[in-house]
Amino acid sequence: MHIGFVHSNEFPSLEADVVQVIQVCRAFAALGQEITLFAPRAEAYPDEAAARNDVSRLFGVDLPFEIVFVPRNTLFGRLRVLGSVRGTLNALKHCKIDLIYTRNPWTVLFLPKARVPYVFEAHEERVHLGSALLNAYLRRAIVNNSRKPSCAMIVGISAALCRIWEDFGVPHDKLVAAHDGVNLSLFDPPLAKDESRKRLAIKTDRPLVIYAGSLKKDRGIDLILSAARELPDLNYYLVGGTDEEILIWKNEVARLRLANVHFVGRVPHREIPLWLGAADILLMMWTWRVPTIRGCSPMKMFEYMAAQRLIVGPAFPSIQEVLESGEDSILFEPDNLTAMVSALNEAVKRSNDPSLPLAARQKVAEQYTWDARCRHILEELSQRGIR
Repeated sequence: MHIGFVHSNEFPSLEADVVQVIQVCRAFAALGQEITLFAPRAEAYPDEAAARNDVSRLFGVDLPFEIVFVPRNTLFGRLRVLGSVRGTLNALKHCKIDLIYTRNPWTVLFLPKARVPYVFEAHEERVHLGSALLNAYLRRAIVNNSRKPSCAMIVGISAALCRIWEDFGVPHDKLVAAHDGVNLSLFDPPLAKDESRKRLAIKTDRPLVIYAGSLKKDRGIDLILSAARELPDLNYYLVGGTDEEILIWKNEVARLRLANVHFVGRVPHREIPLWLGAADILLMMWTWRVPTIRGCSPMKMFEYMAAQRLIVGPAFPSIQEVLESGEDSILFEPDNLTAMVSALNEAVKRSNDPSLPLAARQKVAEQYTWDARCRHILEELSQRGIR
């Protein structure tokens, strides 16, 4: 089957959505499908060859699928994502595609015109964060189009998110839950802690807590800093964030006079296993202020599991669809600093106990690889007569 994956954000980049798209396309290709990714070229690259050549540096893999770069025009000087849709539809006409796959809500408005079945992968309940009016419009369009024969399936990245979209009006038989996953080969075998620290030039005799992810204000970075103040005997390394975000949090670190918090910045995705491997404790962090939190399926959770390190994180419902506190992780009440500090203290006490990290690693290897995820999606499509 020839699958056309339509994505409207710039490619390549280190944004989480682009990383996820690459892994899904790679997994479909590994399962014998022909894949073509349609995406606009990132403005940082002068030409298509430069963009393609940088993929291996960023992600540590060669892409086993074709990339078609589409023009990304603006509408009225704005709406850049919507502006790429026409170029994508034109590009699709020149390829013999059996199925279109997308996670972009704007694209769904026009996919019935492509005259091939499509799958929309839902990652959030609020599909437009900037405008309540556009959010309502897009959501209604997605629901209405889901009832048409052209919509083969709506993939929700958690069971919780599928229930939300069913409440919105998507037919139950069109919904399939499929959590995000991990490319296990990037973590196979898991790196030794001492080797990781040596390669990163990290020297510490104190327990090392590593957080990898966004530094946006709604992620709970303030809670991490408060925990660092409560637990000064732990060293905290935060991997990710823009230069502007890092400056904001460095100023807060200075205000709090914290000597045990370090900002790494963004790193190529291929280096993530190295940083995770250096940890005694891997800290996940979100708050109820994150717009996607009710139905999220964060890639970092599965990468943490693959790294075979002790995981500490907030017990949001969709997180608990995957992790079980006391069995493969230590989860705490979200937005509760006292509970978070208690969980970190428990993790320190259990830092030499391999049972939880081993259980997490076994679970992710058996259930949550990208290949397993895409195999599940292909099986669901086959049951609907698309193969």
